[in-house]
Amino acid sequence: MLEGLEAAIQRLPAYHEALPAVVAKQAAVQAGFGGEQELDKVFETYKFPMKYSLFHDISLQSSTHFQVDTLFLTPWFAVLFEVKNISGELLVTQNPPQLIRTSGSGQVTSFKSPVAQLASNCELFKDWLHSRRMSLPVYGAVVLAYVKQRVELSDIDTPFLFPSTVPQFIRSLPKGKIPLLDSYEFEQLSADLCHSHQAYNPAPICKTYDISHHAIQRGVICPACGSIGMKWHFKGWCCKSCQETSRTAHHQAIRDWFLLFGGGMRNRDCREFLGVERQQTAHRLLASMPLRKEGRNRNRTYTLIWNEDSKHT
Repeated sequence: MLEGLEAAIQRLPAYHEALPAVVAKQAAVQAGFGGEQELDKVFETYKFPMKYSLFHDISLQSSTHFQVDTLFLTPWFAVLFEVKNISGELLVTQNPPQLIRTSGSGQVTSFKSPVAQLASNCELFKDWLHSRRMSLPVYGAVVLAYVKQRVELSDIDTPFLFPSTVPQFIRSLPKGKIPLLDSYEFEQLSADLCHSHQAYNPAPICKTYDISHHAIQRGVICPACGSIGMKWHFKGWCCKSCQETSRTAHHQAIRDWFLLFGGGMRNRDCREFLGVERQQTAHRLLASMPLRKEGRNRNRTYTLIWNEDSKHT
């Protein structure tokens, strides 16, 4: 999602009516991602005196789909962490369940309650375990990414933590002498969680924000100066602004196309978006990426394999 939002910001004209909403969403997603990274740093440096498995941004299916920012699993219990990185003065209320943010300028904004989201995820995770004939105590906590975040809680029992206090919270949870899962069961459950994870396939940005395809600026973006419109010359791309050359600059442009428009890319779509003339050139450029091919000859389409680990730039 973040990559798609950034592609839209780069390729939309400054006057486009959807741009403010896209920029605001990009900032929110970037802040949330940064908050999760703060918690990740704690787990990378702290060693717990117990066997455990750690899952980041795991997406599972129970009675409905749900996504957990961080799941800490042990043979004795599981802990779900909901990470928030929202600036301003925060008020969390129980009735109605809301998070109310007052910015430095005095603007008041309401968000979905992280307490309600966490409670729902905990119940869905219990159901997920039950469907596999397993039962573990499931705990939850909201993590505020930075100590500078100020929060007031109104009749809230859910723990609110900063990343540095997470290890202490985990160690304080009740743990009997005998684990509820033996080593084999724990390893099987950890493996099952990995296999059950459903990769996130983002909705096309243009569809989400009702952006006309014609509003998106076509062309390959220079990785050096950010100018749009690199030209293909003799098996490489050349920037007309800074004269930078690249053999792989089209990789990001093709990813942008899928993130913005979605669906299958035809050879003609590739030529129009990248600004190349020859079908053979577009065919070679598409073949240089890990794309799924369907159909033959003129009816062939290409789709992006979303769960590719590496981002091609």
